[in-house]
Amino acid sequence: MQIHKQIRHQIFDLLNNNITGVENYYSGRPLFIDIDQEKSAIAIFLDEILCEPLDLCHHEYTAALNIAIYLKTAVGDDALDEIAEQIKQRLENAIANDELPETISEIDLMSYEYEQDTTNRTWFVSNLKYQIKYED
Repeated sequence: MQIHKQIRHQIFDLLNNNITGVENYYSGRPLFIDIDQEKSAIAIFLDEILCEPLDLCHHEYTAALNIAIYLKTAVGDDALDEIAEQIKQRLENAIANDELPETISEIDLMSYEYEQDTTNRTWFVSNLKYQIKYED
């Protein structure tokens, strides 16, 4: 659905080149990250999308906006936290300055989680999860 692509791209545009310590950005889940070439990455994706019809052609969606941070395992949790704080501050500034896309009517931080690539132990990952509401 194009509305989801639009939301991802708008958040991508807010964050791209505005976060110190991140080299690569993805709109959507990264299918493959080359650890030799890419030392850090942010991926923006939606899940847990619920839809409520407003009328015949319009819908209101509630979704989890995920902003995942990927760093090499040698770096650790402290670096993830520093980048996550920059993302949180950037989104708070965007809200305060009316820079948030018009399509997003609500945004609230839901959770912050840590993961590790358990198979290769190559990446540390943290995920800022926001609940958002938007319409098509």
